[in-house]
Amino acid sequence: MNIARLSWKNLTDKPLNMALSLILFALGVGLISLLFLLEKQLQEKFDKNLAGIDLVIGAKGSPLQLILSSMYHIDSPTGNISLEEARPFMRPDHPLIGEAIPVSLGDSYQSYRIVGTDHRLVGLYAGKLAEGRLWEGDFEVTIGASIARELGLKMGDKFKSSHGFVHDDDLEHGDAQSFKVVGILAPSGAVIDQLILTNTQSIWKVHGEHAESEGAADDHDHEAHEHAEGE
Repeated sequence: MNIARLSWKNLTDKPLNMALSLILFALGVGLISLLFLLEKQLQEKFDKNLAGIDLVIGAKGSPLQLILSSMYHIDSPTGNISLEEARPFMRPDHPLIGEAIPVSLGDSYQSYRIVGTDHRLVGLYAGKLAEGRLWEGDFEVTIGASIARELGLKMGDKFKSSHGFVHDDDLEHGDAQSFKVVGILAPSGAVIDQLILTNTQSIWKVHGEHAESEGAADDHDHEAHEHAEGE
């Protein structure tokens, strides 16, 4: 009797053991496949949110915190830098930097972050409009798809921002001008789906900052996303 027949006879003589072995084998294969799939999805998400950014310039502090707060928007900013400090890196003729995009942080609405920036940030994540247009004037905002879905915000809706990233009515800027929704982005699968985008002047004006030379207000972060020349 050869080995194959002995193995088959052993399996058929103990059907319960065979069934348990098959179940455990299937579970093992399924678990490994799931882990590989999750790893692939996380890596794709990670790469999409990188968006080709090579360098982030911000206040002195934890490099990890700076990256998490300004690129992935999942941590508090490290501090603030003035526009005067950032301006040398934002020169169009910089020999090493192909493009620099300003990012001002510090406020939110219903825990969703309000980001002061320019239209290039939308292009960085290949964002597309689902409704309306991109912000132009002060206190105009274009919101991500997740925000429109979760909060039910529509074109023309108005709201007031709050200080920080935690929803607290006591932190609302009650005396400041309301933001108005002028556009809604289509789902992109990137972090931009969860951002409220406006111009940097609006962030300053909420805190009584009207001059560019004064930089960002207290506890507000002004950073620059940069791309190396040729990338």
